Amino acid sequence: MTDYGKALVILDGCFDIDYKSKRKALNNLIGSLSLTDFATQTAMSFSGDIEGFDENAYISLFNDKTFEKLIVEYQNKGVTVITEQDDNYPTELYSLEDRPICLYCQGNVELLQKDKKFSIVGSRKTLPSVLKIAEDYAKRLSESGVVIVTGVAGGGDLSAIKGALESKNLICVSACGADNLYREYTHEFLNKVKKTCLIVSEYPPKVVAMPYFYPFRNRIIAGLSCGTLVVSGTLKSGTRYTVNYALDYGKDVFSFPYSLGIQSGELCNSVIKDGGYLVTTLSDISEVLGFEAGESQAPSLSKEEQSVLTLIKSGKITVDDILAEAHMKVFELISTLTALEIKGLVVKNGSGEYAPVK
Repeated sequence: MTDYGKALVILDGCFDIDYKSKRKALNNLIGSLSLTDFATQTAMSFSGDIEGFDENAYISLFNDKTFEKLIVEYQNKGVTVITEQDDNYPTELYSLEDRPICLYCQGNVELLQKDKKFSIVGSRKTLPSVLKIAEDYAKRLSESGVVIVTGVAGGGDLSAIKGALESKNLICVSACGADNLYREYTHEFLNKVKKTCLIVSEYPPKVVAMPYFYPFRNRIIAGLSCGTLVVSGTLKSGTRYTVNYALDYGKDVFSFPYSLGIQSGELCNSVIKDGGYLVTTLSDISEVLGFEAGESQAPSLSKEEQSVLTLIKSGKITVDDILAEAHMKVFELISTLTALEIKGLVVKNGSGEYAPVK
């Protein structure tokens, strides 16, 4: 690694200097500085921006001994560091002004170089029927060679992880360091992800996630991907940040449609309203992005879904008609109708009437 690359690793390990200050200092540098020159020039920037900054203590960190100590520490934790100066830093991120300085990787770093990467994201509170569909999409896309990119959380993220895990085409982006990954999942589950796929973070291993890390993390998910599928989310969901980043980066955004009244589908309907692609079958994604995906089996139906579908096929086409026969509560019926729409089995017209898909 060059002196400049070593300096980036040391700089990124300075936890008391915020990201914006680091990025500002780096924007004024050339990539061929020695460790000493790097330290001196960045220290000048920090002295003007950070109150109480200890310039001498900072400069003293920039030497081979500090670098080697950090690398050994990371290697002992199974973490590989990729700096923005390295050849294997993903080109999709390098074009971003707010790109990570370093990526801390656990697993197969070659996945970062795959051409086809697609993100599937959603909130923790997602309808079970929607989770099954998202998992199926992730499975079929990943089996065709597309790398699925998602976060490290429950709900929509977990459905994407489960779908793509066996194909080994999966990148999970964390909002914390490697030492603090176990909030959502067991060690056993994450060890399987690390062993066969890739977990990546912009934070060194010791860093604990802060609330504002999560929305900022989402720029990496969006940036790595050629497109994003939103499977769920309220209008205030953190998933909104992923959507906004994807749009800012000129990426295609796809979304499942939801019936009115389902809170976890508010963001999805907003995406479609604002020009995102409506998705009811995987071909709605693959045809836009040029992916090839395996055929899906006939969607499995719950007892409630089968009952409602049968009623619609018999001519019960409004919510009131179906309620009179289905013995369900309104919120249960709306959820079931949404699941049938997403599975591509029924459609709703502008008058709120449902019809089976032939």
